[in-house]
Amino acid sequence: MKYLAILFVFVALTACQQSENQDTGTQDDKQIKFEYIAHACFRLHSPEGKQIIIDPYGSQIWLSYNFPKDLETDAVLITHPHYDHDGGQSRGQAFPWSEEMQVLRDPGEYAIGDFSIQGVKGKHADPYGKEFGQINTIWVIEIAGLRIAHIGDNGPISNEAIETIGKVDIIMLPIDGVYHILKEVEIQAIFAALEPKVIIPMHYQIPELELSAETPKNLGPIDPWLKGKNNVLRLENNEHNFARKTLPEQAQVMVFKHSPLVTRADQ
Repeated sequence: MKYLAILFVFVALTACQQSENQDTGTQDDKQIKFEYIAHACFRLHSPEGKQIIIDPYGSQIWLSYNFPKDLETDAVLITHPHYDHDGGQSRGQAFPWSEEMQVLRDPGEYAIGDFSIQGVKGKHADPYGKEFGQINTIWVIEIAGLRIAHIGDNGPISNEAIETIGKVDIIMLPIDGVYHILKEVEIQAIFAALEPKVIIPMHYQIPELELSAETPKNLGPIDPWLKGKNNVLRLENNEHNFARKTLPEQAQVMVFKHSPLVTRADQ
């Protein structure tokens, strides 16, 4: 009887230890899927099956391509009221989702399922956005042990915002070959301050979707910026899974393909 009691305690302790190890490992093992739509728009999929879309663009406004129809999501995050970030609302286009859709625009703290979201007050890059006061909400998302930042069209990030954001694992930045939003010194300052392990360029010209090399005006492709950069990974598609335990040791630039759901204006 005494032997059975000791055996029961041993089994119980072993089970608890295994459970703790699984819980610890699970957080690092959990994956979040990034899905690049195009321009500055991404859809993130959580381990629990929740989805958020960040910065949907308006179809055929400035950009020559369309926004995909019927994209499912649980919430939409918008950094600022420009037509290439707000689903075209600022130019009178119908929003791609119903009025019941939860739309986040302002600084503050939010929760969408297992997504923990913080909107940080920023400022749109000069000289753009003065018609709406250059407001820009930087979105910081915590999920599966990862800290993710989408800065919209923010200019240099203020010291106050940097303190609020803290270090991040993955960052989505407006980068292109003609420095339409951020200058090179500003890009490097953001890298130094936030120390991301994965840098995802966005908000650049996608030549295969544009009707001419001159569109959209004043926006360059990504290739000139990538020249001479170390540790660049070009993905074969528009999706990638991230987990904390598989983050690169050294900062890596990751370039996504646009979504196959995106079509040109002439298609």
